[in-house]
Amino acid sequence: MRIVRSLQALVAPNTRRATFISIMAIVGTASVALLLYRHVHSAEEPRATAHASDSDASMSQYVSGRPRALSPGLRETVVVGKGKGQASALETGPVQCGHWPERIRVTGRLELNASRVAHVSSLVDGVVREVRVELGQTVKQGDIVATIDSREVGEAKLQLVKEKLQLASARRTNEWQNAIRENTVALLEALQRGVALDEIETAFRDRPVGSHREQLVTAMASLNRAQADFERVRKLGAGAIIPEKEVIRARAEHEAAAATYQALREQIRFDVQQRTLESQQNLQAAEAAVAVSRAHLLILGYRGDEIDSMDPIAEGERVAYYPVRSPIGGTVIARNVPLSQHVNEQTELVRIADLSTVWLRADVFEKDLEAVRGLQERSVTFATGGYPGRSFSATIFSLGDLVAETTRAAPLLAVADNADGLLKPGMFVDIEMTARHDADIVQLPASAIQRHAGSTFVFVAVACGGFERRDVQLGRSTSELVEVRTGLSGGETVVVRGGFALKSEMLSDLLVEE
Repeated sequence: MRIVRSLQALVAPNTRRATFISIMAIVGTASVALLLYRHVHSAEEPRATAHASDSDASMSQYVSGRPRALSPGLRETVVVGKGKGQASALETGPVQCGHWPERIRVTGRLELNASRVAHVSSLVDGVVREVRVELGQTVKQGDIVATIDSREVGEAKLQLVKEKLQLASARRTNEWQNAIRENTVALLEALQRGVALDEIETAFRDRPVGSHREQLVTAMASLNRAQADFERVRKLGAGAIIPEKEVIRARAEHEAAAATYQALREQIRFDVQQRTLESQQNLQAAEAAVAVSRAHLLILGYRGDEIDSMDPIAEGERVAYYPVRSPIGGTVIARNVPLSQHVNEQTELVRIADLSTVWLRADVFEKDLEAVRGLQERSVTFATGGYPGRSFSATIFSLGDLVAETTRAAPLLAVADNADGLLKPGMFVDIEMTARHDADIVQLPASAIQRHAGSTFVFVAVACGGFERRDVQLGRSTSELVEVRTGLSGGETVVVRGGFALKSEMLSDLLVEE
């Protein structure tokens, strides 16, 4: 206490308090605690009984030979006058309640976008005749990356040619049969109407009717002759010129000729319809055969326009060459086979990756799973040592539902744009995610928190124009905010800046009272 009083004696009484505030600001809280410690143990100035006053009670935290925090809930009120408030440059603000912006940092790794990677292989067995791409080369979708010599391809092409020829023949046959059917039906109708044979011959001279023309004309002529004979004999028989049996015979011949003609007409009509149906069926079978051959080539990867323009005869020895095309656009990241190697559908020829986007994979530990819940389709930021000072963003699309037994973490996947090609799969990255809790959290700026002798407190504005010390219990914190779990309620006004001066003033008041 001698040191304290010596310091007090150096300045005039009207400036003593301000001087002590300055001293406290310079030497800090630790120096004040040391002075108090020496004061309590000094044998030169024994403590007087009169010191058991209200000021001693307010300083009761400094007993037992060491500084001790104020008892929980104990409040100290500092009244700041107008001038003091200006000198301290205090800044106050309301206690906020809201979502807690918790930041979670994890380490991750960049990977290829698995949905944009193609392991290119041949759909047919054969021998590699040509590889058209190199590592790092950029290809477009549909570009030829290799050529395979395959017997299956050659046979498929030749089979298609054969089926096309049969289809052309079936189509011509069907057209001819349809013409015969139409003309035959017209001929039957003309005969039914009783058109003269010479007129029929003239009308159907250049129209295909097939063998039916001769059959019908012959039958019609026989019927006409039998009818004429019957009419002649019937007249003679009526005049008793010839015997009755001749009339009967002529009638029978006429009826037989009429029956033969009618049967022939019906048979020809049926035959025409049947042959037309068979022709149509043959055409459909030929069309199906061509479709099957085309489908085989389509399955092998040929495009429709390529199949239509195929000319196996002109291709010669290259008729069995099969082009392997890239299914996606991207960059060649692997080239696995040499020339003349025998390959099949299990052999990877090249690997192509679309690097315009990359995946970000990280492990989220159990303690952070609740915090990251609901981050799906939200953005995260990450940085890599390859580009110091630069940050990138990615969008989360998967939060794993299973926790690995070995790491006790769940996988997190995000997709990042890589149009400029800076991000390389395999890079390690530092990821920062901002999670939000559903409950309202009491929170303050970190600058509002004061600490002394193991206690954590803030200064709360009171009605008298002063500020009341309030002990608080803190929770989570960031570089800017702290969570207040107990001691404050939303809406109260606290000192957010300049609180150290208030703390110094409070302690200096206690020292002066000593």
